[in-house]
Amino acid sequence: ALENCPPIPEILPEQATSRFGFPSRDAAVRQIHLPDEKTDSALLNGFASPAHRKMIFEEFFLLESAMAIIRSRNTEKVKGVKLRITKDHVKKALSLFPFQLTPDQRNALNEIARDLKSEHPMNRLLQGDVGCGKTAVAAIIMMIAAENGYQSAIMAPTEILAEQHFRNISALTAGLPFKIVILTSGRKGKAEVKKQIAEGKANLVIGTHALIQEAVSFRKLGVVVIDEQHRFGVMQRAELISKGARPNTLIMTATPIPRTLALTLYSDLDISVIREMPKGRGRVDTKIIRPSEKRQANLLIHREISKGRQGYIIYPLVEESEKSELKAATEMYETYRSKIFPDLRLGLVHGRMKPAEKEKVMSAFMNGELDLLISTTVVEVGIDQPNATVMMVEHAERFGLAQLHQLRGRIGRGPEKSYCLLAIEYPLSQVARERLKTMVKTTDGFLIAEKDLELRGTGDFFGIRQSGLPAFRIANLVRDFSLLKLAKQEAFALVHDDPELKKPQNFPLRRALSKAWKEKFQLADIG
Repeated sequence: ALENCPPIPEILPEQATSRFGFPSRDAAVRQIHLPDEKTDSALLNGFASPAHRKMIFEEFFLLESAMAIIRSRNTEKVKGVKLRITKDHVKKALSLFPFQLTPDQRNALNEIARDLKSEHPMNRLLQGDVGCGKTAVAAIIMMIAAENGYQSAIMAPTEILAEQHFRNISALTAGLPFKIVILTSGRKGKAEVKKQIAEGKANLVIGTHALIQEAVSFRKLGVVVIDEQHRFGVMQRAELISKGARPNTLIMTATPIPRTLALTLYSDLDISVIREMPKGRGRVDTKIIRPSEKRQANLLIHREISKGRQGYIIYPLVEESEKSELKAATEMYETYRSKIFPDLRLGLVHGRMKPAEKEKVMSAFMNGELDLLISTTVVEVGIDQPNATVMMVEHAERFGLAQLHQLRGRIGRGPEKSYCLLAIEYPLSQVARERLKTMVKTTDGFLIAEKDLELRGTGDFFGIRQSGLPAFRIANLVRDFSLLKLAKQEAFALVHDDPELKKPQNFPLRRALSKAWKEKFQLADIG
């Protein structure tokens, strides 16, 4: 069919590709599908032939052009909410914390402060490992916004995490003339909270997806914080931002992002990184627990709780399914309560519980009224209990690296040594073995993220597709990183020269962006 096909037109402008020695788009497609006998088979199989490199570069160039257009619109041309930040503002906010910020936290705060004092809206990603103190930084800028007479909002992906933010920030701001409210679907009194937000009486607003409902309006929104960005789609993020007149936006993620992915996913954002952990955290030992070692693992759990500590046992599913051999949290809760740990106080939490029921159990655990929490992955984010020193993850071989790392982040938050027990069942795939070895070897979230990207590939890394990044057909972020950097450099240079792609030579690129990614990247007027 290709032999009779008319020439395939170019998408990219000549100046973006001519000096790299790439073949034409038409030649590249034909060479990939119908290589001649002289073509090196090793290059073809390794996606490294000139034809492959041309098409990989094109995929990256399209993505980076879209990112460059978004960045151009968000910064250079647009006036945003400019905040007045003095040393007294920062000093007052810092004095509310019972601890000193780490150097990394202070650096991130300085970078954010520079953005907030600018005439252009801030668009910054704050990434750091589980428990590194991102929320403390977010709380400071929310308080500074309130000092300036602006409202701020933080959107969390789960009610548990929203409740935690509400508790922590309420405790910090106690005694200050700020009104802090929470809006979630499971909370009562939503009508009154919405009224306070609309009238501007609520200074600091914390919530879940409930914040982006049509009925929610802000009087003077100056700062938006999106927590756990990878759990929200691009459009959801945009909906909250649209509640204000170009508010400053801080996006946070506790899933450390490999540099390859950060460069691609967040080209439209400035990036701050917190690598240091707060002082006084205990070491976490991670062990693989084979079926024959289960009794010893239970003894270790009991030993920790007998010291006055608390712990978690995590299961992947809520109830048994005919299609799955996985143990169910509900069934095993009864087994642990009646047979294994009859002398301990146990609680059960899973995603199908009503919010009020879930909150009751979580509060009891946080208040030390429960020794052991049997749970599904709803505790992956949102629980900060320094007294918890032990966790056993059942069927650990079924979990991804990022999720295992997030779960492990629920322990080791106090000064005591903690234990993460990865209970496995055989047989194990080679990928599962690699994941488990990585978890035992390191607690560095950035190293884990790099390994996760290597093992899982780019198509499914912490829900990329849900975040709005189109799946690549031929490009690979790890394998083709050098081409990615090249494409980004060229795309940003082109968009800087022609921000709306209105020059005739850029029309094919403009049409390609409109056809492929107009909606995902909010490029509604590109086309």
